[in-house]
Amino acid sequence: MPLQPTEINEIFQKICSLKVGVLGDFAVDFYYEINQYTQEFSIETGKEVFWGNTPRTSLGAAGNVVQNLAALGVENIQVFGCVGDDIYGREMQHLFQKLNVDTSTLKTIPSGWDTCTYTKPMSVNGEENRLDFGTHNELSEAVFEEILEGIESALPTLNVLIINQQFPNPLLTPQRIQRLNNILSKFPNCLFVADLRAFGLHIKNSILKVNTEELARLVGISTIEEADEMACIAHAKTLLEKMGGSLVITRGEHGISYINPTETQSIKALQLNTELDTVGAGDTVVAAFSASRGTGASVTQSLEIANLAAAVTVQKLQQTGTATLDEILDLVS
Repeated sequence: MPLQPTEINEIFQKICSLKVGVLGDFAVDFYYEINQYTQEFSIETGKEVFWGNTPRTSLGAAGNVVQNLAALGVENIQVFGCVGDDIYGREMQHLFQKLNVDTSTLKTIPSGWDTCTYTKPMSVNGEENRLDFGTHNELSEAVFEEILEGIESALPTLNVLIINQQFPNPLLTPQRIQRLNNILSKFPNCLFVADLRAFGLHIKNSILKVNTEELARLVGISTIEEADEMACIAHAKTLLEKMGGSLVITRGEHGISYINPTETQSIKALQLNTELDTVGAGDTVVAAFSASRGTGASVTQSLEIANLAAAVTVQKLQQTGTATLDEILDLVS
């Protein structure tokens, strides 16, 4: 039986009292409208001048997990990671402050670190070539050790820690994840949820969120169809034999599945007859599942809330959207 509005409200009343940490690759999404056909030419270069307007920013990558948590009503969020001493770093700090996020363990790197930024010009043709900053930064071992110390100090007070790896090498590597695993093993009462684009095989003591493309890569095959639930489950069990823990598999319009060595559950996606934008939907799933499960809600309840939250965000175009309680309730009313 689907979740009823009263059940959803009860879970969300508990969500607001959670303390959630987010470790990972924080970024700024910088959008602006661009006109590339202006017939205005630079006197200095002779090249056509483009016009920009409506600049706007939001939190991206692990930051999108944070803004999803805040939209769901989590009032106590702490971030662990790095930011550069630059214009985008100052903007990121501003965006976190607007959400009342605890940035005391967000390290500002004075030099040699560009704040990770996705610059997204939007033209009449849609999103043009992205210009990325900082996605190939390299973090010193000394600073990473400081981040680990901050995590270990905070974990006794955290209900949930979400671990995000978005970029090839700025923060987390297989070797560093092993050091993180050693710390996580000391705190069995905290829920750990990971979304690791490249290094999922290395995380322990956690629920790993993957999509079907990531699952296929982790088990060493070319592709797994989102619609093929049985294949997803079979490959997930093969993967769990190597890494332990549990998996949450996002399957696009076919829903979400949860697999651990003794339990398998699947939730069908809502049928949405409108234009969709799936950018950031995985972050919504991570945030909503983690927050719900962190309250003690069942796996099924947590999957349903994550499914509803994702159905809200995919209908928000040209943005990394979030979902609120009211928007979720609108889908079930």
